[in-house]
Amino acid sequence: MKKYRFNILLVTLLLLLLIYPFLEHFQLIGLTYLLNVFTTIILISSVHAVSENRRQLVLALSIIVPAIVLGWGHELFQFEMSQVGATTMQIIAFGFIAYHILRYALRGGRVDAEKIAAAVCVYLLLGVVWQELYVLVDIFIPGSFNAEALSVRDFLYYSFITLSTLGYGDITPANGPAQALAYTEALVGQLYLTILVARLVGLYIANAGSDGAGDT
Repeated sequence: MKKYRFNILLVTLLLLLLIYPFLEHFQLIGLTYLLNVFTTIILISSVHAVSENRRQLVLALSIIVPAIVLGWGHELFQFEMSQVGATTMQIIAFGFIAYHILRYALRGGRVDAEKIAAAVCVYLLLGVVWQELYVLVDIFIPGSFNAEALSVRDFLYYSFITLSTLGYGDITPANGPAQALAYTEALVGQLYLTILVARLVGLYIANAGSDGAGDT
């Protein structure tokens, strides 16, 4: 099971991106706290992904459990400051997860499918981290984006549109902090894909080719 820990996390992230918007829009299931359910599933699966030993497990739990508790605390009580605490803790938790998975992806040795999955997980986690950053900026500076009544789902959409540099223009940053976050995310997303992921995929193909040549 440990061998596929990044595949499990990757599946949960893809469920957030591909399934959650449809469930929410068409109200296919009656969960009021649907986004928090997906966030909790991702955080729980992340514990498995980043814990290679007991010390790492304890450290991961000490960061991820408070993020889950604060997230549900905000959903249940809906205080504005509880949203600030929950969002901040989730930024820390997702950043911690992305950092540890990136360390694994950059580790020396053979590039295999597990490292490719780890690298893709980091890319998707970057989108989630920036989504939380956009939420935080909009809390402290209302009207930071040129759109009305933005939900957390809207910020998730905007984050991945920015990360991939599609830039449809339906949501745009309206002040300096929001603009800085947007162009930083676009730069990080493009550099990450062109430098790291492309290199890992190239090494993976090269390894596969050498294995095939060795078998003949």
